[in-house]
Amino acid sequence: MKLICVRLLISDFAVSLNFWHDIVGLSLKYSDETMGYAYFELDGTGLELFKRDEFVTSIGEVPASHTAQEWQTVLNFQVEDVDATYAELVKRGAHSIARPQDRPAWQARTAHFSDPDGHILEIYSPLGENELPTA
Repeated sequence: MKLICVRLLISDFAVSLNFWHDIVGLSLKYSDETMGYAYFELDGTGLELFKRDEFVTSIGEVPASHTAQEWQTVLNFQVEDVDATYAELVKRGAHSIARPQDRPAWQARTAHFSDPDGHILEIYSPLGENELPTA
């Protein structure tokens, strides 16, 4: 697995974007206010902002052991095969939050886990050109 970025789950997109871009001075590479998402590039890795409620909605039901408000951070790892990595992590005892699924809007296939403290681990592989929506 290769750590690609850290995703901060945020409450107020405009305030967080202002902090990381205007105050901290990070280089903004992509922003979508409607989705509540921004990506900053930092020497080969990235920092993402994503509205917490949008993230929770996108992955589905929150596990009973955690509340969505507890979710603060997502560590995002790129893997060769999401399904195989997912199966191996579950076999080793990882706590699954969301099974592998294609996310065309994200241009990725993802799966999600939580660590014992509720931090989220996302594994993903980019979708191929023939798997992306055309309209």
